[in-house]
Amino acid sequence: MEKIKEILVDVGFKNIEINLKEVTDEYAKKWGYGLKIKEYIGSGDILAYK
Repeated sequence: MEKIKEILVDVGFKNIEINLKEVTDEYAKKWGYGLKIKEYIGSGDILAYK
């Protein structure tokens, strides 16, 4: 997450908020194919101003 903030700052964004969403067990079971999918994927919302 810090790398994403760094990139956004570098291109001129400020007041950056990143809100991560938890990967649900249902989603992980559906798409994880037995892997520990929660360690590799995620989603979230980014709010920033330029």
